[in-house]
Order: sequence, then structure tokens, then C-alpha cells
Amino acid sequence: MEQLLRLAKKAALEAGKAIMEVYSQPFEVYTKDDDSPVTQADLRASNIIKEILKPSGLPFVSEEDLPPDRSQYKRYWLVDPLDGTVEFVNRNSEFTVNIALIDDKQPILGVIYAPVLDKMWTSEDPQQLSTLNSKLSTFTVLVSRSHRTPEVDEYINKVLRPAHPDLVIDTQGSSLKFARLAEGSADVYVCYSKTKEWDTAAADAILRAAGGKVLRISDGAPLEYSKADYPNPPFVAYAPASTQKA
Repeated sequence: MEQLLRLAKKAALEAGKAIMEVYSQPFEVYTKDDDSPVTQADLRASNIIKEILKPSGLPFVSEEDLPPDRSQYKRYWLVDPLDGTVEFVNRNSEFTVNIALIDDKQPILGVIYAPVLDKMWTSEDPQQLSTLNSKLSTFTVLVSRSHRTPEVDEYINKVLRPAHPDLVIDTQGSSLKFARLAEGSADVYVCYSKTKEWDTAAADAILRAAGGKVLRISDGAPLEYSKADYPNPPFVAYAPASTQKA
């Protein structure tokens, strides 16, 4: 596992360099079949990550490089080479590189790298995953900066606010929301927007390692991976010290 982590960290760093090269100059934005934006940074990062991870001998699944069928993959890489493309296009710095290792339908290793911040979070380095949530004076709920929906506000008001009437709502882009949960600068992240498995896998692995949870709103079960299709259902992610507070 240590060798796989080293590969993933190297891939994330090199992809981040390529992303920043594109970010530092004018770039074109294209629209994919699902109406989501994509840039040359997404494509370059995906190719770089794929090449660096190749020595592992494991299958590679990326938002920009999807196989026809992954049903036979027991262990494989699941990658979002540029999570937060909308934030990248808006140049607000809130985008990340997400690399996860899936084994038997579970995320067992995760790396998140924020190129602008030059900061990395991993599932294998518990020293950097604190439980500072216990020291937060105000219950803090995170929502997406670019994809907030009315369902999110309804959930917050009906489910969270009764127990935490003074809660604070904060916005954040990309998987940085999960990173904040792992670090302890927020308690809960509520998501009803259209996310895919590659958006959450690395962050899910990191939160699990830190003692947090990512649960489906419908039944409170953990998110599933290696499904027949990639979309996630609505979910709530909890910081380590918040799993007992929400």
C-alpha cells in the first residue's frame, strides 16, 4: 500500500503542475455531452496521472478516460484529474486533483491535492488529519459554491438546524469541502447536486481514515462504488468529531 500511495502522491503533484501551467494563461473551455465544462488542464492531468500510475499494473478509471466496462475490476484507480472545473474556469483557486484506490467496491486509499494551495491530504497520513471539530464553537455546514440546490437548504433547515439553531453555512468548491471536514474546520457537508463516484472516492477514503463518514441521505448507508453507473445519490459527509453531533 505504501508504494501505491507514493505513486498516487507523485501523480497528483505532477498533474497539479500541468494544471497550473494552463491556469496561468488564457485557455479554452469546452462542453462535454453532459453539459459539464472541460479544459485542456483536465485532459493533460488525466494523461499524466495515468502514465505515472501505470507501473502499478492496476486498471485506470478517470472522468476523462472511462472504460467501456469496469464490472470485472476488483481493484482499480478512480481519478478526477481536475475536481472543480467550474472553479478552475472562474479562477477562484478552489480546485483539486483527486486520486482514489478502489478495492472490492470500497475506497481504501485517497489523495487530494490543491495545486494553488500546494497542499495535500491523504488517507495514509493520520498525523495531518486532526479532530479539531471538537474545538469549533459554532456548528459549521458546508455547501457547494457553484452547485447549491434548494434541497440542500431544506435539509439543513429541517434536519440540522433544530439541533444546531446557531449553525453557520459556508461555501467551498471541489473536494476542499471534504478536506476541511478531515482537518476539522467544518462539521458537515450536505450534497444534493449531481456528483459522480470520482468526485467523492478519494475524499471518502480520507474521511474514513480520519474517522468521518459519507452517508447516503436516503438510508444512511455509506456511498457505494463500482456501481453499474457512476452518479452518486444525495449524501451527507461528517467530520470525525461530528458523527455524534449531527
